[in-house]
Amino acid sequence: MSRITNLLKNSLNFILNSQKLKFFSPSSSQKRLKLPPLKDETLRDEILTHPAAPLNNHLPYRRYCFYGDKAYNYFIARELYNRLPYASNGELSILTNKLISRSFLAEVAIECGLDKLIKVAKNAPISTGILCENVEAHFAIYILNGMEDEMKKFTSDIIDFYFENKINKQKKKETS
Repeated sequence: MSRITNLLKNSLNFILNSQKLKFFSPSSSQKRLKLPPLKDETLRDEILTHPAAPLNNHLPYRRYCFYGDKAYNYFIARELYNRLPYASNGELSILTNKLISRSFLAEVAIECGLDKLIKVAKNAPISTGILCENVEAHFAIYILNGMEDEMKKFTSDIIDFYFENKINKQKKKETS
């Protein structure tokens, strides 16, 4: 396990040191993640209602999660590949796995405010899985509505958010 941890730390250092200018957008430290507006906002209610909520037809929601998961994985892999031309396959794989993890997608959902918008069954907690699925469902809705450019931008913002958090944690650790 420590070998993987060391590889991850080395990958982060590689990215931060050798490709810093290309990797981060200049204003990334001041922006908050924000979901792009939908062309048809009535669709948002459909994906904000979890299948466990009363009167929800879960089939479209589950299909959106399936499709959105695949679309999100593609956009993350594409963006990392383009931003990091000298990264090895192993480094790209480690970063991709971090960026597509359920725990990280739950962070993205919270940062976007989805945790306050998702409708679940009465008194049901909103779990990491529900948060993750909801981000995936949003990706599906965006892609199915021809909003690929918005998804490219949003994916770029997600990657900036990930590394901004890593840098901030690293700085706090160094000052402690």
